[in-house]
Amino acid sequence: VRVGGPFRLSEKKNNRAVVSFDVGTVELNLSFLGKVKVDLSPVFGLRAFVTGTKENGWLETTYLSTDVRIGRGNKGSCFVLTRDSSAVVP
Repeated sequence: VRVGGPFRLSEKKNNRAVVSFDVGTVELNLSFLGKVKVDLSPVFGLRAFVTGTKENGWLETTYLSTDVRIGRGNKGSCFVLTRDSSAVVP
C-alpha cells in the first residue's frame, strides 16, 4: 500500500501533521494473475467531495532521533520508520 499527498502543520499540536492524501495504490500478488496494481486515487477525490474537505486525518510524531521516527495516526495506527542512510541524498 502506498499513499501520498500534501500536509500542513497542525495549529493545535506542534508534533502533528494534518494530511490530505490524494494518491494511493495497492499492489496485490495474486497467484492466478501475478502482480496487480489498483489505483485508489479516485477514492480520495470522492471522499473529499462527500465530506467537503481534502484533509484525511493526522499523523503525530511521538519519538524522533537521527535513525528512528515513531508516530501514530488519528485512527490508532502506529508507525515505526527507520532511516536508510544510503538512500539520503544531500
